Amino acid sequence: MLTNVNSFEKLDLIAANTWPAEQCAAVEHWLLRASQGITKRANSVLAIGSYPKATDWLARVEQFYHNQGLPAIFHVSDASPAQLDDHLMAQGYEMDTPCLMMTADCSSVAQIALERLSNQYPSSLLLDVEVSPTVTKEWLDAFLLLENYPEARRSFYQDLSERMPTSKGFVLLKDQGQIVALGTAIVEGEWAGFVNVIVHEDHRGKGLGYAILHALTAWSILQGATQQYLQVIATNVPAVTLYEKLGYQTQYGYHYRVKYDLTALVSS
Repeated sequence: MLTNVNSFEKLDLIAANTWPAEQCAAVEHWLLRASQGITKRANSVLAIGSYPKATDWLARVEQFYHNQGLPAIFHVSDASPAQLDDHLMAQGYEMDTPCLMMTADCSSVAQIALERLSNQYPSSLLLDVEVSPTVTKEWLDAFLLLENYPEARRSFYQDLSERMPTSKGFVLLKDQGQIVALGTAIVEGEWAGFVNVIVHEDHRGKGLGYAILHALTAWSILQGATQQYLQVIATNVPAVTLYEKLGYQTQYGYHYRVKYDLTALVSS
């Protein structure tokens, strides 16, 4: 388990690379991200490390997001400065979306997933696994459908996928030609990060969670990864339970602080 702030900072930075924003600005070493307001990860301040030296850092952050027509959002984790959360709360920022950063050893996950599939869901071993180094229309069509996202989000996820660093793999699981699960793996050094992992709702309870995690892990190992991580909403009990069964451990939590009304700043 990671035990120090430096490790938290490193993992937060690696995870941020897997979800690059359309536009970025900086207040010293803090990264301000904006992407049409779609997803908090791509529209928030990556507030890690020490506070900026500039005393007007909060005003500069709020002005940036007002100019984008967006609420001001901070990503607050164990890598953030002490008392940042309390300070933002005192300034009217609301807590939103508590999440967990979970990590595991790649070889252990691959072994556990394969054992569970072999013992409990042997038919899942017959699924076809397809991996593309770039996002395909088939993958994106399936992702929007399975997530029940509107067509208007296509361009955001298309562009996001293209901005993701290499090595990256867009994984599909198919049962007789039908897509039943999918996900994305991004490998940076020893770490593999998994995002956009979803199982078709008509095929849940069949071990496909183990199957897609095994496929993502196996591909990542081939790219040189030895460790892997996931970011998951803390209240998503089925997902957290699945990951814990695969050997994942929670390293730390994070959440967002959101301020919707920035008009007072602009009028002052």
